[in-house]
Amino acid sequence: MELNLLSGLLLLALLCLALLPFAIPGVLEVLLALAIAAFASAGLMWFDWLPQDASLVLLTLAMLTALSAVLLWKPLRKLQKTGVRLQEDSAISDFVGTELVLTQQARKDCDSYIQFCGLEWRVRLDPEETASVAETGQTVVISSAMVGLLLVKNKSI
Repeated sequence: MELNLLSGLLLLALLCLALLPFAIPGVLEVLLALAIAAFASAGLMWFDWLPQDASLVLLTLAMLTALSAVLLWKPLRKLQKTGVRLQEDSAISDFVGTELVLTQQARKDCDSYIQFCGLEWRVRLDPEETASVAETGQTVVISSAMVGLLLVKNKSI
């Protein structure tokens, strides 16, 4: 199988897209810009608007990558700044509403511990709960989830 410039550009673009989920911020933007530029360069070559000269193709790829990066920079930064952060907003956590059976007594003033999702979590009774203690073996509902801490309420029947 012969690898020409067109198929090389398409392969580069697909490789960049495949690496996007694993990229850290900063590298993510570069990979996305490179993928867009590689697809655009391949399109220009496909329609014969760009000759298949390696130095000209690389120059075009570099210029289109820079242009894509400049055009994408502000929108991507805006998305990162306004994105919802799950760790800070426990109201949207997937754990909220999950029922647990306590293995230790839960109180408002001190932490107890429970195994949940393969980890040991600190558990505390929610300050809004009317009761001051939830006994061992009682079913409770997660009302808030923070890093390493679950606030729980008694299950309403």
